[in-house]
Amino acid sequence: MRAQLLHLSGPLRGRTFTHPQQVVTVGSAPGNSVMLPGAAVHGSHARIEWVQEQCAFHLRALDGRVFVNGNEIREVVLQDDDQIEFGIDGPLVRFHVYVPAGAVCKPVRRMLADARAVRQRSGGGAATRSLTVDLLRHATPLLKAGFALAVVAAAFLAGWFGGWLGSRPTVAEQKRTADLVTQAELESLRAQQFAQQEELGRLMRANAVVRRIQQEWSRGVCLMHGVFRLRLPDGSWLAPGADPLEVEYTGSGFLVSDRGHVVTNRHVVAPWADMDALSPLVAGGAVPEFVQLTATFPGKAPIDVPVASIVRRTDDLDVAVVQLDPAAVAGLPVLPLKRAPGQDEGARAVVVGYPTGLAALLARADGRLVESLRQQQATMTQAIAQLAATQQISPMITQGIVSNVEERNLVYDAPTTHGGSGGPVFDGSGEVIAVNFAILPDYPGANFGVPIRFALELLPR
Repeated sequence: MRAQLLHLSGPLRGRTFTHPQQVVTVGSAPGNSVMLPGAAVHGSHARIEWVQEQCAFHLRALDGRVFVNGNEIREVVLQDDDQIEFGIDGPLVRFHVYVPAGAVCKPVRRMLADARAVRQRSGGGAATRSLTVDLLRHATPLLKAGFALAVVAAAFLAGWFGGWLGSRPTVAEQKRTADLVTQAELESLRAQQFAQQEELGRLMRANAVVRRIQQEWSRGVCLMHGVFRLRLPDGSWLAPGADPLEVEYTGSGFLVSDRGHVVTNRHVVAPWADMDALSPLVAGGAVPEFVQLTATFPGKAPIDVPVASIVRRTDDLDVAVVQLDPAAVAGLPVLPLKRAPGQDEGARAVVVGYPTGLAALLARADGRLVESLRQQQATMTQAIAQLAATQQISPMITQGIVSNVEERNLVYDAPTTHGGSGGPVFDGSGEVIAVNFAILPDYPGANFGVPIRFALELLPR
């Protein structure tokens, strides 16, 4: 199997390359299999690797950012016809699996499954022959060598034990002994392969979860957009200039019920409390009033958020719930929430949201639309509405590992930044385990989420 790349844009646009090597490196530095000079592409940007045991191509981001079908990834199993973008506004390629004539790809797990099926119908001897043929014809070179060595070693051990016992077994006895030892070695090899396939299966299930998040559950993650003013105690608007001051911001949220409940952060629905320049005014009696608060899901127009529906925790945990019109969210997926207690360190963390808000959406949007918005001098509200109308609202997905579990927060290294606040954090099984709420700006290896159970307490029983 070979990786085939159709270059849709960039310096190689319009050309198709089929790469015979198992590892295809992509970057701007000389020596890469695919050399893509440009500001968006790092010297060692990404790697595409053929994994024989899985019969699949793995794409891994190295020093650069990589997007598959519009979603940022760190590592993913590629599917035929996937679209890959190397860097923000970087070169686009279409991935295809090229199958040379006569090529056969049969994973070890399929060999073992076939052998089990043969055994059920035709007995252990036929099953052993089936597995042996498959191993010799379709296995990786390393596995072939290991299998051959196992057979040779088995025959050698059989003869050595016969001599050590000082007996001269008959030809039939020698054959039975060799068969028994060979079978034992084969069973050991099978056990090893089962263990390896269990691990590979775990990785493939994890990748299947990420793909389901990309294709289904990400549609239940919304861009929160707010605009507010401050009314002073005398009734006037805070207006440093001729017009009232309006503060505009974005965040993330996610749908948790078919009645329209959306979980987000408290600082997404009450941002003034965390703004150093405004919090003294609020403490002195100024009243924040929303000019606009909306939630925009992929494939939907912006939905007005009823301010009266906002429910915040009374403690310092940074979670809140709002309720949208159920008719407005019809057809959107309700995200699965982890309700069982406990969370393990070392578990996968998949963060979904809108980090950097409008900037990231524009970076991935059609260039003609971006130019049109620029010429219109569009406001953020107008830009979001036009992106939604052209089906260009979609969250970003990043992956990492849960590094620390505490009573009131989880720590993980999945990359995110401002604007991703309020987005869901999934575990490896595809359940939401936390609400993303904070980052360490100078240390991307530590981001924080509030365990989902604290958000569940805000939902109506």
